[in-house]
Amino acid sequence: FDAGDGTGEPPPPPEEEDEGDFRVPQASGRYVYAANETTDRVAVINAETLTIEVVSVSRGPTWVQPIPGQAADVGAVLVLSPQSDEATFVRTTSSGANSIELRGVAEGANALAPSPDGAFVIAYNDADLPAAPVGSVQEITVLDTAEDGPSYSLSVGPHPRAIRFSPDSSRAYVITDAGVDIVELDDIENVTKPTFVDVLADEATDPATIEIQVSAATGQALSRVDEETSIVVTDLASGAQTILELPGFPTDVDVSKDGSFALAVLPSKNGSSLVEIPLPVASESDFNVVSLGDVYVGVAQLSDAGDTALLYTTVDPWDLDGEVAPDGDPRARMSVVHRNGGAWDGQQTIFTEIPIRSAGISPDSNNALLLHAAAPELNADAPWPYTLVDLAAAVPLRKVHQVEAKPQSVLFTPDGTRAAVSIRNDEGTVRQVDLVTLNNFIVDSLTLGSPPQGLGHVEPTDKIFISQDHASGRITFVSADGTVQTATGFELNDGVKD
Repeated sequence: FDAGDGTGEPPPPPEEEDEGDFRVPQASGRYVYAANETTDRVAVINAETLTIEVVSVSRGPTWVQPIPGQAADVGAVLVLSPQSDEATFVRTTSSGANSIELRGVAEGANALAPSPDGAFVIAYNDADLPAAPVGSVQEITVLDTAEDGPSYSLSVGPHPRAIRFSPDSSRAYVITDAGVDIVELDDIENVTKPTFVDVLADEATDPATIEIQVSAATGQALSRVDEETSIVVTDLASGAQTILELPGFPTDVDVSKDGSFALAVLPSKNGSSLVEIPLPVASESDFNVVSLGDVYVGVAQLSDAGDTALLYTTVDPWDLDGEVAPDGDPRARMSVVHRNGGAWDGQQTIFTEIPIRSAGISPDSNNALLLHAAAPELNADAPWPYTLVDLAAAVPLRKVHQVEAKPQSVLFTPDGTRAAVSIRNDEGTVRQVDLVTLNNFIVDSLTLGSPPQGLGHVEPTDKIFISQDHASGRITFVSADGTVQTATGFELNDGVKD
């Protein structure tokens, strides 16, 4: 069977990438904002003093979105309440005084996206999140974040999935199942219908098979379709398309944080490849293929700096075909490549023994943390391992740490010196957070009074915070020196425990 990629192989199976949970407290300035969907209130916690104020917001708050650009001693967030089709601005002064401002949003909106400069926040219905019971999935609301600022209602394409902003915040790109809608924020008061740009080669393509990425810095969109070897690059200003015919089937496409290039992964039983696509694309041959040798990978995790990529797979195509992989389970190894002068080299393969389910890279690109599938055969009492990997070493050091329950989420501090891993089980008997010092991989396990719910970081105080499942509200703060403080009872506004 020849699928058209020149290898005689059928298209590879789709990868399974983990998605994060958005329903956790958020920090703005030195304040942490925790919403309670049941009581319709938001607790505002000063991370320095642990003083707490509780404010009422619209019914059923879920998403707390910090507004970029706040000073260290003040805070500002927008709290979305899908049940009431409203969002509430909560602003906190340096003295701790809070003010609220209600705004209407599109019926059915379940997500928020802020512009980099904090001047606007867009409320929309993200097709990949739990849907609101009513409303149109094609309506968005652009909210001016100034006090008593205006709001603008617009219609976009079906099933929005993400919003990207140009670096100067003048333009928003709404990625939908059909293509990309462009919202001119600099002229928002005159926008009636956003400009729609088709980014697919075939309009009849099943939306479930499409991946669309946007480089907001260069104004280009890249679209990939399962079981097709081409990537379509669309100039969002002109609508002109360039089709890149790749020597294999891409299963993952990622755009670097600065938008200067994209990476595509071409998995193959005969040896996978990495494709770098310089942006903006100028011609059909504007890409570079890097052979990865006899490895099977289908997912790329790219560092924030764009200088390191972790390549792995979440599927075993041999097993799906009723075969045995010649070099062991491909899910139990990872390739690390580094970008030097625009070229990818220094490939290193790390054998993990246990299948990888997701991976993350610290902000300084020096370390990685891999989450694995359960491995009771290694340790029946602690069947869930994760692996710490030193990416800066000539030979990557890896350290396996085993825990009693499935790790839920991972947080890296912005300076890349620390990490936190939340761990819990359904019974609530395992409730801990592992605090990792990344320069020596020492792990300190912190047992919590309640199961961990989410992780965050307060930059002005350099504290990690851990929200927990607790009837009256509980958040634990961990300082850089290891000092632990817990605020309890803020849902009732009746208690603080140091």
